[in-house]
Amino acid sequence: MAFQVKILKGSRKIGGCITEISTDSNKIIIDFGEDLPDDDNKVKSENPNIVGLTCGKSIYDAVFITHSHGDHIGLIHYVNEDIPVYVEPVSKRIYERLSSFTGKVVRSETVDMNFEEKIVVGDISVIPYFVDHSSYNSCMLLVESAGKRILHTGDFRSHGFRGNELDDTLKRIGHVDMVITEGTTLNREDKDMLTEEDLSKKAREIFEKYDQVFILQSSTNIDRVCSFYEASKNTSKTFIEDLFTSNITCILEDSSIPNPKEYDDVYIWIPVKYMKKSEDFKSKYLYEYKEFSKQKSYMNKKYTLMVKSSMVNDIKKLYDKGYITNACLIYSMWDGYKNKEEINNFIENIKEYGINDVIVLHTSGHADRKALSKLNDLSPTKVLPIHTSNPEELKSLFGDSVYLVKDGEMVEI
Repeated sequence: MAFQVKILKGSRKIGGCITEISTDSNKIIIDFGEDLPDDDNKVKSENPNIVGLTCGKSIYDAVFITHSHGDHIGLIHYVNEDIPVYVEPVSKRIYERLSSFTGKVVRSETVDMNFEEKIVVGDISVIPYFVDHSSYNSCMLLVESAGKRILHTGDFRSHGFRGNELDDTLKRIGHVDMVITEGTTLNREDKDMLTEEDLSKKAREIFEKYDQVFILQSSTNIDRVCSFYEASKNTSKTFIEDLFTSNITCILEDSSIPNPKEYDDVYIWIPVKYMKKSEDFKSKYLYEYKEFSKQKSYMNKKYTLMVKSSMVNDIKKLYDKGYITNACLIYSMWDGYKNKEEINNFIENIKEYGINDVIVLHTSGHADRKALSKLNDLSPTKVLPIHTSNPEELKSLFGDSVYLVKDGEMVEI
């Protein structure tokens, strides 16, 4: 026996998953994030009070984070200070910048982990591998000890711009004894996901019908930023990122990502609410971007503007100045977020300013059945579903290899 595995949270829910992997000598945690919005549309971000991890004497040796989404990283500030938290460096920058804009508490001390570099924690070793997801630089984690091997997939997919790398990654990983895999889409219709390439093509068709296109999407979904930038460019529109999005695209330090510092045709809109922020905030996140936000130099009747649900007053400002004449809003996020009061109100309020057409154009950041089935190439003897509300459906792909466990139930390999 080399490993004991417990899904502390997430065996039958999406988001907020916590996985414990231990040997007789060492114990690690994979992912430690917030629960997704509940029926009251509130994110649960309180301390889960796990003895030995967030309270009491530490019994865990390390925490590993697969990516920067809040439901995977959002609670790491509760982890006892003497327990190292490993995060991929760019994911950490995204997490810190997002926290600065949203007022969330940040854990300042983390340890960098780099793709395909082994990290040794006692008799456990962990190797992160890049995987495509709607969060930049997401990773799978290969966990090894005493000849036994576990792959924790994190969140992944094969229909993004780099999704075709999944096959080669799985070949490099090779056989594993256990796969712990997300199954977010298992309660949805059984069909292949729209690729990011096809989404960008559909976006272009929509953009051609409107002079002004407003985009409501996650700023950390970088593939989607690229998709809409290409559609905007191909329909001769000015591409404008809101201040938060531009902060994210700039800190990636990736010249393939449209950002106002490196792209002459990308500009910034500074929302009204940020002008009311503290001088400390503005000096860190606003002033250096001002040179890219000279509205008179780029505003015209054809543009694409990335927006947030807090930007109703900004849209009113554009309407009052005559800059909204033939417009639509593209909603490009998980459909469940539309139930949030603030987003509902935003969509209703902007109708007063000439934006009546709301078009849903989205594809999931998560694996469809085609992508999940690729994990069969690893020939695992045990498969544990997490991050899903329908774990039973995984049996259709992996048969009797699937172990349906409850939170806190131990599985040994």
